[in-house]
Amino acid sequence: MQEETGNRSSDGTRMASEPMVDEPPAPGAAPQPPDANAHPASVPGITGQSSEPTSGAKRSLTDSRLWIILGLLLLLFLLLPLLGAASGLGGNSRTLTDAQEEMVSLVQKVNPSVVQVVSKSAVLGATGSGEIFTSDGYIVTNSHVVHGFQDYSVVLADNRTIPARLVADVVQEDLAVLKITADNLTPIAIGDSSKVQVGDFALALGSPLGLQQSATTGIISALNRSGTELTAEGLVTLRGMLQTSAPINPGNSGGALVNAQGELIGIPTLAAVDPTSGAAANGIGFAITSNHAQEVLKRFEQ
Repeated sequence: MQEETGNRSSDGTRMASEPMVDEPPAPGAAPQPPDANAHPASVPGITGQSSEPTSGAKRSLTDSRLWIILGLLLLLFLLLPLLGAASGLGGNSRTLTDAQEEMVSLVQKVNPSVVQVVSKSAVLGATGSGEIFTSDGYIVTNSHVVHGFQDYSVVLADNRTIPARLVADVVQEDLAVLKITADNLTPIAIGDSSKVQVGDFALALGSPLGLQQSATTGIISALNRSGTELTAEGLVTLRGMLQTSAPINPGNSGGALVNAQGELIGIPTLAAVDPTSGAAANGIGFAITSNHAQEVLKRFEQ
């Protein structure tokens, strides 16, 4: 038998002077349940709680990041319309400025070719418009601007007043040709009126009510219109005219109706009349085509 090396207390409990070694249970004895008060084993070098975040902490961190992202997306969504509006306003402003500059340039390009026609007799006078067709001074206007008068002159865009000679007066087509002698004339560019379409831009230049170098704008409203007017030789029906929404007033007759390229496409001639009131109908004017005006000029040009 091996002798015990430990000491016993007064109550018989063995006091180990060296680390105690658990004795294996006696054969046939029931296994002992774990001690509920026992502390979990500690790992050397690690104290306190684990440095790894718990699943709850991970979920909380993920939720916080998600809310930040959602907040940023919401802010961007709210700012997009404002940014778009600011960009749109800038774009619209540039577009309007460009359109305005193009219009000014177009008027300045055509104006030197448009003249005011002054017709006089012993007791009467009339004022209309015309355009320079050739550099040697041929001008086309309406017959009703010059018919029945004996003295003619034209006022150029640079305010020079030049005497004019009546070359042709074609009443049945309401067209007339004048001739002047002057330097530095600017012939108007002639467009092909057969290519005009409804909806095309239209700029009318002339001297409505004697207001020299006036410009009004509109579109081509219809093609191949007919109109009847009373002349000194009776009623005359004009066919194949362009209808335009550009205002046509007394004094515009014989002037220029040009396209967006500054090319002559028509000679403003008539304004529609409201049959119920006898007054001019707004936005309905008629112009003899530039192709027809060229044909008439060729008959008399020398």
